[in-house]
Amino acid sequence: MIYLAQPPLVQLNSPYPAVYYLRSFLEKRGFPCIAADHSIALFEQVFCPAGLGRIFARAREIFGRGANPAENAEGPGPRYDVARFLSEEERWLSCIERFSAFLRGRDREWGHLLTLANGVLPSGPRFDAALASFGGQPPADAAALLAGKLLADLAGFIAAAVDRAFALVRYRGGGAGAADFSQAKQDSSGYLLREFYEPWLEGEWDRLEEAAAALPAAESAAPLVVCISIPFPGCLAGALACARSARRRFAGRLAVVAGGGFVNTELRFAGEKAGGAEIFDYSDYLSFDKGYGSLEAILEASGGNSRPDGPLYRTMYRSGGRVIAGPGITGGPPLSAGDLRREEEEREAARTVFPDYTGADFSRYCYPVDDANPMHRLWSDGRWLKAYLAYGCYWHACAFCDVTLDYIRDFVPVDPDALFDHLLDQAEKTGVRGVHFVDEAAPASSLLRFAELNRAAGLPLVFWGNIRFEKDYTPDAAAVLAAGGLLGVSAGIEVATESGFKRIGKGIGLREVVRSCAAFKEQGILTHAYLIYGYWDEDKREIIDSAEITRQLFEAGLLDSAFWHQFVLSCHSRLYAEWQQGRRPGLKVIDPPDPALPGGVTRNDLGFQGEERFAKFGDPLDRLLAFWLAGDAAFPVAEAFPFKVPAPSVPPLLVADMLEVYARDRDASRAAVPGENAGQALFLGSRPMLSGNRGKARLEWSWRLERHGITVRAGAAEKAAAEGRPGAENRGTSGCRDALGMAGRVAALLEEAAGGPGTEAAELYCGLLEILGKDAAGAWRALRNGGLALK
Repeated sequence: MIYLAQPPLVQLNSPYPAVYYLRSFLEKRGFPCIAADHSIALFEQVFCPAGLGRIFARAREIFGRGANPAENAEGPGPRYDVARFLSEEERWLSCIERFSAFLRGRDREWGHLLTLANGVLPSGPRFDAALASFGGQPPADAAALLAGKLLADLAGFIAAAVDRAFALVRYRGGGAGAADFSQAKQDSSGYLLREFYEPWLEGEWDRLEEAAAALPAAESAAPLVVCISIPFPGCLAGALACARSARRRFAGRLAVVAGGGFVNTELRFAGEKAGGAEIFDYSDYLSFDKGYGSLEAILEASGGNSRPDGPLYRTMYRSGGRVIAGPGITGGPPLSAGDLRREEEEREAARTVFPDYTGADFSRYCYPVDDANPMHRLWSDGRWLKAYLAYGCYWHACAFCDVTLDYIRDFVPVDPDALFDHLLDQAEKTGVRGVHFVDEAAPASSLLRFAELNRAAGLPLVFWGNIRFEKDYTPDAAAVLAAGGLLGVSAGIEVATESGFKRIGKGIGLREVVRSCAAFKEQGILTHAYLIYGYWDEDKREIIDSAEITRQLFEAGLLDSAFWHQFVLSCHSRLYAEWQQGRRPGLKVIDPPDPALPGGVTRNDLGFQGEERFAKFGDPLDRLLAFWLAGDAAFPVAEAFPFKVPAPSVPPLLVADMLEVYARDRDASRAAVPGENAGQALFLGSRPMLSGNRGKARLEWSWRLERHGITVRAGAAEKAAAEGRPGAENRGTSGCRDALGMAGRVAALLEEAAGGPGTEAAELYCGLLEILGKDAAGAWRALRNGGLALK
């Protein structure tokens, strides 16, 4: 029996997908599985009357002794006003049940009480600030935002009073590095994990034993395997607590396997470092990269709870006091012929295995809205079926990215038709009709196909995800995506200067960013940009220029939101690989991976000479971003910095000028008559309506909340015949003299172009010529401006 665990803490609105991908893979191969989200379970244990009552009792015990929270190992310091929360204990306890229900989308009536803001409910500093932003009188539709602030306040109290490592979506996890493993070990026995999580785990182990006992005799005798997904550093402490608890309960009867993003990036050197074997005090195996091949190799070679005789595919384990690294891992042997077969089978699994959320109770998840920004809200305000359209990244060339690792380097697209059918089935089973594509960068062709399928099915789903701002996202592509249910996109801009794009190797320039964002925004699709500052060879001017160009993007309405983060040099990046090859002589790496480093087991982030000079830019850049998100994109960039910075060197209308060129090119493209290779035409407007008067007919439809139309004049067909237009002589003229009949024929062409894959653009235009003659060009322009997309 295999138990798949997502330890705390991750986002609260939807299940993280890893264990549900693994369950689908394993069950197809006959392995019985249980998949469980421990993150939402811990939330439920804490944010309820009984749990919160214990929190307050513990806080009163600490502060009743006169303890200074700065000296308390379970609290971060005296700055948070713990006394305020203790004074409102009764209010918190009386409302927490309804509060939690409201966060889950139930008990909407409680939201009205919240927005009254009349003092009958508890509050906190974040809630107070949000209330002040509304002038003390929030509108009724602000309830979700106020509830998110109230939840953040309560989480802040818990961290201040009883467990300083706690945050809503992470447990510690502020960074990762060699020193953090010892901290994670300490945190794994922190108050919330010790008093809430570990007791709850005992019930899960009971469930695992019962499920194993219910299997047929041959299967029930098989060893137990607990697989723990660790996608982020903020899950590490919970993962250690989970592994320790499982080992204590099933001593000698099970194997613990750990995998996920944190394992892939941080633990690849565990076999080479002094002290690296320490992770195996908790986990019997580390499973790397996609995980499918490694896990199957573990189960096939050992049955799960005994050590294999030799290295295993993309697996690391400890045997005889030393760490054994398998093929595909740093320090491991080369891939054998059998390993290469397994690798190909694993790539096929990445292509064909989809997450199975059957049995996951989405009603347990909540919507902790923390920002009014509509793009920011997509991350938390909604329940999403998380899946990917492609494993890896099709570009995999950015200098700062982990391009040497499998999760970036090995690009494996899935069949969008099969994925759509699967997600439609999952939506029926779970009641969740939102999809979050968690790709590194979803391929444009796959995203377009998914949108076409969704539109043809009547928009049963809505979706959003991560992409690259590039030339494939034309006005036509954006129109098809919007019509197919796309809500928003997020993408990396990083250093928003032409020199920055080139040095980082983005493969795009500012022109592509402007054009793709403009195409999305014209269709009402939300956009978010990831930005970095402090790239190793960046100077003040480039940071300021990057900020100025980003300001212009906001000012032009091309971005809805963005996020700055300071550049981190990864030992898995292309930049570091080039430094090792002597190709980056100006980069001075301070702490390259060293197998002799004592203690710790992790290694990913590297230091480099001069990085400290960038720290001071963080707060001013965040301040600028706050202005832009609030709609004040005219605030001068240099004024946000408390220290001297150069004035921007980019033209003040750089983005505006590019946007003007984009508009001219778009209009010219829409006016151009289609050639033989123009592709398919897809009509996205509403069903056209006909009206006629005095020898003229009007064909009207709606698209993008506007009315569009074509005027058809009787006699156009005769003119077409006289001009020798192809096919007109075969049509006859009797029916074409009736303008309504002619308009009806145009409507029939549009109806054909509206369904399925559409129709050939050249064929559609020939049809217009036959019906309208010289008026066909004007009709074509009207159609292209009114929802006729070419693809």
